Amino acid sequence: MPKAKSFISVAEYAVLGLLRERPAHGYDLQRYLSGRHGLGIVCPVEPAMVYAILKSLSGLELINGEWNNTTYPPKAIYSVTEAGDAEFQRWLMRPVGRMREIRQDLMVKLYFLINSETESEWSDARQLIDQQVDVCEVYAKEIEAELEGVPPGSFDALALGSKLSAARLTRAWLLDSVRVLEESRREYA
Repeated sequence: MPKAKSFISVAEYAVLGLLRERPAHGYDLQRYLSGRHGLGIVCPVEPAMVYAILKSLSGLELINGEWNNTTYPPKAIYSVTEAGDAEFQRWLMRPVGRMREIRQDLMVKLYFLINSETESEWSDARQLIDQQVDVCEVYAKEIEAELEGVPPGSFDALALGSKLSAARLTRAWLLDSVRVLEESRREYA
């Protein structure tokens, strides 16, 4: 008996998010996940992988596929199930736990929150960024405490210093991002 999948990748969440916006077939999804814009910048997915992701999400019953026989060749049109929508919403509002995952995971989450037309999702984006700032601050304090216990100039000190720098720079970037996003929201309001 095959083993149940224990996690969903960020690329799979990106596909779920796109399908929440509107049902689509694999080729439509490929266009969003490749190239040098939008999701393609932070979560590039090879065309063949899109179909593997669709198969995986379908097997987890997070999406449904129906064949559209009115076109040639026939194409499967995928949409999100209630379970898929609930899973995406749960993931979307959870801050990222590891600094190295911010470049992809947090950016995919922000893509869906910031590109939304609704004020509530903009508010959710702000809330997520605020939570992520808190995560960075807690992480930085943990690293600072750990750094006190290692000899200066040692490899451990260099490695911990790198982690501390990443946490501080990420926090600063997040705070600056809030400022930029708020200014752009005011401009377009």
